[in-house]
Amino acid sequence: MLTLLTVLIAQSIPTARLTGAEIWFDARATVADFQGRTTVATGTLEWVEVRWRDIDTQNGTRNRHMLKTVDEERFPVIRFDAVGARPGADSIAGTLTLHGVTRPVVWPLAVQIDADTITVAADFPVDMRDYGIKPPVRFLIARMGAVVMVHVRLVFTRSTEHGAVRNGAP
Repeated sequence: MLTLLTVLIAQSIPTARLTGAEIWFDARATVADFQGRTTVATGTLEWVEVRWRDIDTQNGTRNRHMLKTVDEERFPVIRFDAVGARPGADSIAGTLTLHGVTRPVVWPLAVQIDADTITVAADFPVDMRDYGIKPPVRFLIARMGAVVMVHVRLVFTRSTEHGAVRNGAP
């Protein structure tokens, strides 16, 4: 399997527009585990951004707590920037910016190339404490785990324009 940047070079793709996104996290909590999901993302093959406000946990109160915990007003966006390929590996290196903190990351990656699209899938853990986010505690008994499992599925269409996906549509 080729890494994303290796694919870019091998296929001589000048740029591609993000036309499909499904991004979610699985969180563990003492009261009940939950997910946060979005189909709203902006980006290119080189970078992807997600607004915290577009992530839905299927619970309005929990959504408000999430936005407060991550200080969404000051840090509204989660951003990944690809910075290098790992030759021969099924992974991509880059930086993740979350809550105003940028850290280097290496994530496993699966890439599927079709005639006009490139589909990218990645699954990786993120420890909120690494980004200065204190896992929330409610009423002394409801505690959220510090590590969430993130799942990313992106579809890029060959294009000369940069794009955004809003609610799953270009």
